[in-house]
Amino acid sequence: MTQSSVHQQQQQRQHQQQQKQHDLEGQGYAGINAETADECTPLKLAASPPYAARCASGGHSSDLLLKEDRHHDHFHQRYNSEEQEEEKQITLTSHPILWVQTLSHNYSWKLLAMVVCTNHLLKGFVAGGGDDGLIGKPVEFLLGELGVAAGRLQMFKAAAAAPWALKPVLALLSDACPIFGYRKMPYVVITTCAAFVAAVLVGLRFAIGVGSIVTCMFIMFLQVSTVDLLVEAKQSEEVKQKAHLGPQFFTFTWLGINVGQVAGVVCLGPIIYHFGPRVPFLIAAPLIMLVLWPTIANFLNERPAPVEERGFNARLLWRHPTLCAITLLIGLLVMALLVSTFFLADRNLLIVAIAVCIVVPSTFMFFIRPEIAGPIVFYFLLGMLSFSTEGALFYFYTDSALNFPHGPHFTALFYTTGLGAATFIGVTVGFISGAELFKNWSYRAILRVTIVLRAFTQLALVPVLTRLTHSLGVPDSLWVLFIMTCDSAVFAWRWIPKQVMGAHLTPQGMEATMLGLIAGTFNMAMILNSYFGGFVLDYLGVKPTGTKADAEMFDELWKVQVIAALAPCAMLFFLPALIPNKVQTEALISQRPDSATYGSLFYRILRPLFPSN
Repeated sequence: MTQSSVHQQQQQRQHQQQQKQHDLEGQGYAGINAETADECTPLKLAASPPYAARCASGGHSSDLLLKEDRHHDHFHQRYNSEEQEEEKQITLTSHPILWVQTLSHNYSWKLLAMVVCTNHLLKGFVAGGGDDGLIGKPVEFLLGELGVAAGRLQMFKAAAAAPWALKPVLALLSDACPIFGYRKMPYVVITTCAAFVAAVLVGLRFAIGVGSIVTCMFIMFLQVSTVDLLVEAKQSEEVKQKAHLGPQFFTFTWLGINVGQVAGVVCLGPIIYHFGPRVPFLIAAPLIMLVLWPTIANFLNERPAPVEERGFNARLLWRHPTLCAITLLIGLLVMALLVSTFFLADRNLLIVAIAVCIVVPSTFMFFIRPEIAGPIVFYFLLGMLSFSTEGALFYFYTDSALNFPHGPHFTALFYTTGLGAATFIGVTVGFISGAELFKNWSYRAILRVTIVLRAFTQLALVPVLTRLTHSLGVPDSLWVLFIMTCDSAVFAWRWIPKQVMGAHLTPQGMEATMLGLIAGTFNMAMILNSYFGGFVLDYLGVKPTGTKADAEMFDELWKVQVIAALAPCAMLFFLPALIPNKVQTEALISQRPDSATYGSLFYRILRPLFPSN
């Protein structure tokens, strides 16, 4: 935006202020500043000379005073709505400078600073948007140095990111158990201090075993998920008060996260390549501690609860007993899976994972109304069947010429920065294009197309895994970059209906609880797909560890990739039964929109015995 256009905008605003002043004076409100007219109340207007004089003269009855008040209310609403309409027209792409000024004018600098520290720096740059970045990607290299087999490597990495599946439990804990009267601040401080210690332990080589590394990773992601959850709750409160700028505020939030992700991808590759996989944790440590500044300074503007409301809040559990019980069940299942990962053999761990896959969908189908349970179960099973092979692909891509003579031999720089950039570009293109391509499509149509398309993008890796590209002289790097970009774009297309549907699946009065439960269930599915992918790798003998024996083990990797590509297609048969045949603008809950259990088996069979939501 040029200086001349900025000057024109300023002149236009001055002209509007002068017009407001003229209207005020024309209505008898001389002495009132047009810049603060929107903040005026009838009491403030009564202090203006014309109004006060007419009241003192006794010439106005109470009805006339009421008429004056109503006239002012109309005046206030008219100018307030005009200003909101003007602000809604200011976008990042059309007026970037005015866009920043509008946000800073409507939201406190403390809130914006909190978003920068927690979302942009912590979630975006440090955690790569969730489970990657400075504290996520290096774990593959750390476990690879310890010779952890591919299947177990991705299981351990999934276990480290398990706090994202515990978000509904964290939300319930912060609401039901305030510490010293505060529901947010103490939890952020405790997890931040613990995460700082964990990052230092890994960075300075105090955490050297598999157990200690995964535990430290778990603690770091626990901080990121806790901060993300609690700050998100505050953001929702602020946006509700300034609803007309809600999209602009979330643009500011997610744009910063994306910029942070890009910066992390660009920096991480050279750091690992030149200094090793532990240095990123030392860089992340001060950024983790930076969260304490806005938290202790109470930028969240949190007020302590009254003395009588401190302690354990059992009334919260009784208000939504079914949802709280399911939340606690999800937490117990996640913790059981984590403990089993360290102490059980693969066969017994497989039994535990299968049990979790049976219990979760069965619980939702029994206790939750069909309109809500169907999509949740569908996405849970779809995510679980999208078997991960990232542990084997890590070794396949990065093994040296000594360990895998005919391999791609990607450097740490290309593996982290190159492939990370391709993924980011694909997701960005997918979100931008998908919103326009599928805006009039039904949920079933979107899922039917994207499930099939993603099967093709996953199968497109088979020529690389069979080394057909090597035989034909096709550069592996270009092929993989192109396929990953396309695959990420299709994944984003498939993600869009999930997000839209999730917003429609929240009963009135329990939006936050249900959204947290939906997110936690989907994140658990992402954990399970790493486990089941690992079991398939082990079953077919694909157990690379970064040694000379890897070359033979990669012979069967293409079969695992084919299974991982085709397994999600099984959900096409369940699509009509679990996903509504509606477009994204239609409501999904018609009867009893305030209930999460209405019409469920629990509601119909056991309602006379037990209360429901």
